[in-house]
Amino acid sequence: MKLGAITLQNSVCLATAPWDLDGPGYEQLGAIFTKTVTMEPRAGLPGDEGILQVADQTLLNRTDLRTEGAELLVQEHLPRLRRFGVPVFVSITAPGVPGFRKIARYLQREAGEQLAGVEVYITAPNSGAGADITARHVREATEAVRNELRDDAAVIVKLPPWPDHIRGLALGAQEGGATALAATNTLKVLHLPADLNAAPLVGGLSGEALRPLALRCVWELANDEKLQLPIFGTGGIFTLRDVQDYLRVGAQAVQVASGEWLSPGLTARLASEVAQLASISR
Repeated sequence: MKLGAITLQNSVCLATAPWDLDGPGYEQLGAIFTKTVTMEPRAGLPGDEGILQVADQTLLNRTDLRTEGAELLVQEHLPRLRRFGVPVFVSITAPGVPGFRKIARYLQREAGEQLAGVEVYITAPNSGAGADITARHVREATEAVRNELRDDAAVIVKLPPWPDHIRGLALGAQEGGATALAATNTLKVLHLPADLNAAPLVGGLSGEALRPLALRCVWELANDEKLQLPIFGTGGIFTLRDVQDYLRVGAQAVQVASGEWLSPGLTARLASEVAQLASISR
């Protein structure tokens, strides 16, 4: 996949990378995407406490997860992730367009040359209502980030898993200056614990249960003649066949998240398998 001035060496990328990422093989990845950060840190449950396995290879990511701030990312986490020698993209989110502009400006000022680019994680703006995620909002958020970064930095827009609406949102991203799209982020769900007296848990669904929906979203984007952006597929990638399925429906690369959380080192192993397959086919 080509992202502006960058060409990824492998179609397998790591998403929501652990801050303490360690082990062999990660230097083979196409890219590393950080966990999503906000301008200011948000208190909440640590990652290990806020992620629940609710079914086989399926996770619930609690809405009250702790979010690291941009300053800690730049000072501590980014140098550790860059040591693998592959492009690093910072995933960011904000409650509205001014927030996206602010964090992008900070990252460019403090770490601009260290970043391959930014992933714009689209969530509901200030009101918190999903209906407020419109093509206009996506365009304005994308444009705000694009205007703050250096010209050759990539802007990847990660969209919600809405097959009926994702084409329109993607066109908004394209109009705002996006370099690529990612389909998709998590699906809002509710989980009922086994304890009948326990409160329901709300959060985002990821992993195997999300894969058919994410594949449909990638397919929708790839089959829109108006869209000219490369696509990352993300959602429930655990095997080489899963990678190939995303490529079959139109993605140029994939992001692995839940699979890495459930099986550390999976992303590096998949990248190795893809590299081996590519060498055989030459």
